[in-house]
Amino acid sequence: MTAVRDLQAILDDAKENVDGGLHLSLCNAAQVVYDKAEALKENEGEDEEEAEESEEESDEDEEQSVERTENDMGLNELAELWEWNFDFGRRNAVLELEGLIETITMDDEEKRVCAAVRVLNRAVKGSKPDDPADAERILEWKEELVEQGAIEACARILEGKREFQCSDDDPCMYSALCDEILELFQRLGERDALFRTKLRRNGALKAVEAYHATGGGHITSDVLDMLKRR
Repeated sequence: MTAVRDLQAILDDAKENVDGGLHLSLCNAAQVVYDKAEALKENEGEDEEEAEESEEESDEDEEQSVERTENDMGLNELAELWEWNFDFGRRNAVLELEGLIETITMDDEEKRVCAAVRVLNRAVKGSKPDDPADAERILEWKEELVEQGAIEACARILEGKREFQCSDDDPCMYSALCDEILELFQRLGERDALFRTKLRRNGALKAVEAYHATGGGHITSDVLDMLKRR
C-alpha cells in the first residue's frame, strides 16, 4: 500500500514532464493497483478473523467434550443424575437400591450421602400407595434399609456420630443431609405402625430427639410426633 502511494507521488511530481493523457492513464493504473491491494488486505483480515473464530469454537468444543465427573457436580446435579439412573428402582435401572444403601452406610462424603438419601426420598414420594406393585416395592425397600443398616446409619448422622470429610464448598451440607433424613423417616413411617417400631428399634427416635435438641430441622417436631405414635 505504501509503495502505491509513493508511485502516485512520483507521478504527481513528474506531471509537468509527462503528456497529460499518459499521466492520467498512469494515475488510473496506480489507482487500480491501490484498490486491488486494499481489497486483498480486507480479505486477509477476514480470513484471519475467521481463523480466530474457528480456533475459539474448537477450544470451546474441546472444553465441552471433557466429561464431567461426579466430583465436579454439586448436590442437586448429582442427585438428579442418580435419580435418573435409579429410575425409581424399576426394571433395567442402572443404579440399584444396594448402591444407594452402600453410599449411605459407607461413604465419607456428605454430598454423596445426601444425594443418595434424596434419591430414596423422591422415589418414595413418587410412588403410588394404591398401586400393588409400588406398595410391594416400598415394603421391600424398607426391609433392605433396616437389614443393611441404612436406618441405623441415618440415625447416627442425626446424632452427630458420623464423621465426614471436611467440605469448604458448602458448610450447610450437614443440615441439608439431616433434613433429607428426617423427610425419609417421615415418609417411610407415616402410614406404617410396624415400620415405626422398626425405626425406633434402630435408633431413629433417639436420634431425632437429639437433633431436635440442637434446634435443627424444620420438620423435626412432626417427625418426633410420628415416631412416638404406636
